[in-house]
Amino acid sequence: MLSRSNDNHHSFVYHNLKEPLTEAARISSIGLEKRTSTDYYWDGRMRPNDLKTCIFQYTLNGYGEVRVGEKTYTVKPGQAFIVKVPSEHCYYLPEKSPEWEFIFITLKGTKAEECWDYLSSQFELIVPVDANAPLIFLLQKIYQFALNEGIEDTFTSSAFAYEFIMGLYRFAKGLDNQQTGIPDDILMAIQFMTTRYHEPLSLESIAKHAGLSKYYFTNKFQKYMKTTPIQFLTKIRIQKAMELLSTTNKTIQEIAMETGYDNANYFSKVFKKMIGNSADSFRKDKKMPDFEHVIID
Repeated sequence: MLSRSNDNHHSFVYHNLKEPLTEAARISSIGLEKRTSTDYYWDGRMRPNDLKTCIFQYTLNGYGEVRVGEKTYTVKPGQAFIVKVPSEHCYYLPEKSPEWEFIFITLKGTKAEECWDYLSSQFELIVPVDANAPLIFLLQKIYQFALNEGIEDTFTSSAFAYEFIMGLYRFAKGLDNQQTGIPDDILMAIQFMTTRYHEPLSLESIAKHAGLSKYYFTNKFQKYMKTTPIQFLTKIRIQKAMELLSTTNKTIQEIAMETGYDNANYFSKVFKKMIGNSADSFRKDKKMPDFEHVIID
């Protein structure tokens, strides 16, 4: 593994994979980026070495643009774009956008191409995906594995590639919603926690927002989400804390306050219990000047 960094990025590059490459599906790159300069520009016609590469890029904050021919698409939070390389497209941070923060994955192989062709027939280029959709959780899981464990053999690379492809098919066919069947009141609670995690939320306030009693809400939430409301809220907060630790120089106290904790010591205890490392250790190992980017090729 080779680590490279400068003022704008830090990346992990994997060489000499241990097994012969599969032609069906494997991960080429995966990353979390936050772009603030209009220098960010990719032209799909100028990447000849990326033959048969399929890109899925999901916006977390801000927005970017994708241009195909004479048509320009804006990619907002809760939306992904899908393209294949090489092809006649470009994507970039436009001048009017202060930032574009996104998580992405690129795959190679015949099965990946088939999946992207199917997605294009269903969505054209922009794919709307809720931030709490299983597909986005899956992408975050693969990214965290790549960041923490590394993907250094093609068996692991292909296994995750196939898992993501199957996740895309399930999403495109509407099977995620059919499988979960999450009621509207639980979805309201999830949205409430996702957008207001930085506030001192209590179980009572979350249940009230869902229009349910605390006892009934807790049981119903656990039935559909397989976790308690407070555990779900904690996961959201710690994920945001990891992002802040990786992309900012804010103090632990500041990050605790921004993620709903009024006590840095308590935040640190919760963080270590969930992640296995202290917040300071996580920052030391994973700190990214502007974004986190993992490349496997």
